[in-house]
Amino acid sequence: MSNTVNHLKYKPRKFRNYLTVGELAELVGRDVSRIRKLEKEGKIPQASRVQCGQIEVRLWSPAQVEEIQRLFDEVIRPGRPSADE
Repeated sequence: MSNTVNHLKYKPRKFRNYLTVGELAELVGRDVSRIRKLEKEGKIPQASRVQCGQIEVRLWSPAQVEEIQRLFDEVIRPGRPSADE
């Protein structure tokens, strides 16, 4: 079973087309920790926090995902983060 299928159990029905941090990281080819750091620093759009039982899940909308993909393609370089990134 893929990671994407595992993430579905944490999403409320109305957020099924949103991506979790794990799904987003897989899509853009970066580590989850890098995605969290960039979000905390305000370099990518902030995810919605959705309470799902005992856990809070970060979820990015399809529009946010498109913007994040564009940022990774045009602005945020792959590899080790630079001091200004």
